[in-house]
Amino acid sequence: MSDVAKAAGVSAATVSRALRGEPGVSEATRQHVSEIARRMKYAIARDASSLAGGRRYAIAVLTSEVSPVLAGAEGALRQAGYDVLLYVLGDAAARAKFFDELPLGRRVDGVLLLSMSLSGPERVSLESLEVPHVTVDDTDLRHALQTAVAHVVSLGHRDVALVLSDGEDESYDEILLSAGLEVRPEWTVWCSPTVGGGEQVVDVLLDGERLPSAVISSNGAAAVGIFLRVQRDGRAVPDEVSIVSLDGQELTRVVGLTAVEGAEKEQGERAVADLFTLIRGGEVEPAEHPLRLVVRNSSGPVAPAG
Repeated sequence: MSDVAKAAGVSAATVSRALRGEPGVSEATRQHVSEIARRMKYAIARDASSLAGGRRYAIAVLTSEVSPVLAGAEGALRQAGYDVLLYVLGDAAARAKFFDELPLGRRVDGVLLLSMSLSGPERVSLESLEVPHVTVDDTDLRHALQTAVAHVVSLGHRDVALVLSDGEDESYDEILLSAGLEVRPEWTVWCSPTVGGGEQVVDVLLDGERLPSAVISSNGAAAVGIFLRVQRDGRAVPDEVSIVSLDGQELTRVVGLTAVEGAEKEQGERAVADLFTLIRGGEVEPAEHPLRLVVRNSSGPVAPAG
């Protein structure tokens, strides 16, 4: 620990607090110390830490689906040095088994619930663990899709495809219907939340009778894949196809994709920050996280017929 303190230019006590996630250290210092420790391949002894402060340095994540919200939460947890115990409770049987057996015991410092609403008995079961928990629903994703749909409709697009990450609910089609758009089965497609997944999904869209004039992707990496593949096939973006991402990650900014920022991955990261605040004994105030449409080079007016 003293070597890390010397390299970081701080005291050993500060290193200890920073790596254990204790209060009294600024976020900038915490990140600086964590980066130095990572480079020096230093890891704090988790068992000793748990004995001293009651921490397990593990978070349980309960989710009904694999989504960018999960990716954002998991990335933030691992960056902070926490182990992730992931439980995908995609059906009623899996949920009932989990809450009946409650396999977490005293193994975690907190619980994240993603895209899940608890029943009364489930909430009582979870609260028996006596650890903080934070719940994230899919409200932001729906608002993001409404924002994106309003944007492409304002540009004159009527033929709009929706690309969802594997596991996401097709009920998002309702948002397109409410905007007066036709929902074609071949234009609601799923793919892995990766650049490769986005490239592959273009094959599905090309198999249809006609191409959509706009594509909305729930995942930023997949949106980049769609963008790259469409251009590689010789179609101009946005002159022939507009592309909008509902996930404002760094990759979409670098490529220049229009994106709704503040949803999905960012939502998972915010939830982790709130959970850490509760674990440290702080309070979390309900806060609005407004979404913002950032228009870049990948969306434009629909091409005139002809």
